Amino acid sequence: MTGRSGEAMEILKRLAEQLGEPLYSSQLAAFARYGELILEWNRRVNLTSVSDWDELQVRLFADSLALAPYVRQACAEAGDACRLIDIGTGAGIPGIPLKLVLPWIEVTLVEATGKKVTFLEAAIQALELSGVRAVHARAETLAHDAGYRGVFDVATARAVAPLPALLELCLPFCRPGGWGIFPKGAGVDGEVAGARRALEILGARLVAVEPVQIEALRGTTIVVVRLERPVPERYPRRPGMPAKRPL
Repeated sequence: MTGRSGEAMEILKRLAEQLGEPLYSSQLAAFARYGELILEWNRRVNLTSVSDWDELQVRLFADSLALAPYVRQACAEAGDACRLIDIGTGAGIPGIPLKLVLPWIEVTLVEATGKKVTFLEAAIQALELSGVRAVHARAETLAHDAGYRGVFDVATARAVAPLPALLELCLPFCRPGGWGIFPKGAGVDGEVAGARRALEILGARLVAVEPVQIEALRGTTIVVVRLERPVPERYPRRPGMPAKRPL
């Protein structure tokens, strides 16, 4: 490997162990290559505000790995055919890191910005990922496509919207019994309290609100919800409405 890929991933290695998700050398090499791609493309495409190699290991990669135990548990019911959708994925976060540690899952990365989709396609090819695809679409539109609605075991999204809007954007992709697993930051308690009506309307229940228990990720909380019945057909509403007028 050359360039950034040759730099040690000691921070990620240490944090992954603390999270109970130890990484093989081949996985660390894949994360290094992925990080190199993000920083290289970020010079010309606004993928992320993260521009520091150490910060990338913490804020993008380790933060994504904090979801892995929850995704693994959710996928236990689906077996080898577990399907995850990542809404507003940007640079592929958290979908690609989850694929690197849970290689058996099928991952769909949804992104509305064309240049970011071009990056995702390049990253998928460079990392030689199978069972991963990038889709150029808005969630509000794609969720009404029969090929995507109600078929996923897990929906996730990072830094996309407050929880009430996020639920409307993500849960229509889930099958009944499927899961929404979301990393949230400061203000999560208020978001959870404000999401009660959305949960009721969409047919879901709150399962867990759990702070990540390692110092480097202090402030990250994982919110887990489960869909109990099909989401009413009218949701999500037209583009922009979930954020403008949350349930």
